[in-house]
Amino acid sequence: MSNNINQTKNGRIFRCASCDKIHIEFNNINFNFNDKEYIHFANYFKGLDGEYWELVNSNANYRRKIIVPVGHDNINFLLNQEELEELKELLANTNINNTIRFVKNFKYAICNN
Repeated sequence: MSNNINQTKNGRIFRCASCDKIHIEFNNINFNFNDKEYIHFANYFKGLDGEYWELVNSNANYRRKIIVPVGHDNINFLLNQEELEELKELLANTNINNTIRFVKNFKYAICNN
């Protein structure tokens, strides 16, 4: 069972009831985060200037010019401007801090009843 947080044409964010992780499915990529990691990830992408990076990487051999390292030397996340805008839309309106507070309060209320 999962709790959908947000969804777009090519992506979905949900919290897994089994592992309590936040999962992002976007095109053929999957990210799995705890709450703190998700907030960091979302804030990073919300602030990413795609037009700037497309210009900086205009001579790169890749079709997608927005190149984002994902923490391993051999792997990068490649996006074009449209994909970045959709990812930002997916990450928008997902105030995980409020969701965390609600769930904790809800669990606390159930335990006390």
